[in-house]
Amino acid sequence: MLLKLAVAAAVVVSTYYAIGRVAEEKANALAGGGTVVLDRESREEWAAFAALRERLHEWGESDLAVALLRLQESGDLWVAPALEGGRSAISVSVLKLRRVFVKGDELVARDLPFPDLDIPEPAQRTFATIRLAGTLFHELQHHEGLDDEAATYEREIEWYRGLRARMLERLQGEERRRFEWAVDSAIQTATAAREKAKGSGRES
Repeated sequence: MLLKLAVAAAVVVSTYYAIGRVAEEKANALAGGGTVVLDRESREEWAAFAALRERLHEWGESDLAVALLRLQESGDLWVAPALEGGRSAISVSVLKLRRVFVKGDELVARDLPFPDLDIPEPAQRTFATIRLAGTLFHELQHHEGLDDEAATYEREIEWYRGLRARMLERLQGEERRRFEWAVDSAIQTATAAREKAKGSGRES
């Protein structure tokens, strides 16, 4: 009897780990492969992640900065160097595994988002940071269980609007104009994506 129980327990454990491996492999594949957990070993990405959180604190968005750190500390924030489809980040849910993957190049922001446009570099850099933060906010909503894509974009847009209202009160002159352009561009981008999601009835 004890032997049968031991065998049954071993089968349960091996099945559990087999399911876990399948989920890991599928999540990795959906994120483009070659994914790694975001931690201090990912030196460049880790430094960029710390800089993003610092900027969020400066912008009065400490709640998001803390939520992202908790996501990282839980082991659910990963770097996806080969993420496709023009996406900066993606939330993946496979069986009971939920992870957020962020594209490494987007996190470290090496390239200007609009290299062919006559837009000052500081404005483009600000847009890239705002858009990345908003995208991670978006994927965090999915990670926490919100599946409806249009509704998630609506929350993202509201986050941009709140950021806009707070920051424009604090800024002046050219810095204010650059930030206003950057956050309004992020709102326009997310609004277009929301309408597209509504039209397709798509869920993430």
